[in-house]
Amino acid sequence: MVYIVFSCLSIPLLLMLPLLESRSRWIIGFFLLGAFTALAAYEINTIAFPLSGLDSRSFSEKIPPMVEELLKALPVLCYALLLDDSRGRVLPIAMAVGVGFAVLENTVLLVEYLDGVTLAWAVARGFSASLMHGLCTVTIGTGICYVKKQKKLFYTGTFGLLSIAITMHALFNLLIQSSYDLIGMIMPLVLYALLYILQRGKRLKLPFLSY
Repeated sequence: MVYIVFSCLSIPLLLMLPLLESRSRWIIGFFLLGAFTALAAYEINTIAFPLSGLDSRSFSEKIPPMVEELLKALPVLCYALLLDDSRGRVLPIAMAVGVGFAVLENTVLLVEYLDGVTLAWAVARGFSASLMHGLCTVTIGTGICYVKKQKKLFYTGTFGLLSIAITMHALFNLLIQSSYDLIGMIMPLVLYALLYILQRGKRLKLPFLSY
């Protein structure tokens, strides 16, 4: 079923790519890469779950954050290291990968649990899980623009960025399945607001936000 959903989402976007301008083509292309990483993560998690010996809740808190953040990070790291490491180019691409991942994941969950899905679930999932996936990838994209220029810190810095993204993801999964689920849903919104303030401050060249 996940392959059917992926095909329905990806084929129309692939057909649209030749008609887009260069920057839009990159964004849509990396959105599709994000959806593909969700497909790969689905297969890996499906294989890993019975091998892990964990119940579904413990598994979701431990294994998927590592698998999914590593897969999402790959296209962002390749772009920043091989093509362009400017923040203005990397951040939209990083967000596109995360959102592409979230769109496929959310759609698959919607189809699987269609009878129990409500509008409130869709809205909450759209704001919380989608932002979480996007922001975890943006964290790596933001950091790699700096780490790439610090040769002595490159490997440890990259590992640190991946660790931050994995921890954010694991914390979200932990909270969203607990009695603190509201905090889990709000956390990505707060981080997104902070990112917007930082980006806005940089455009306006505010001294206390120039970094």
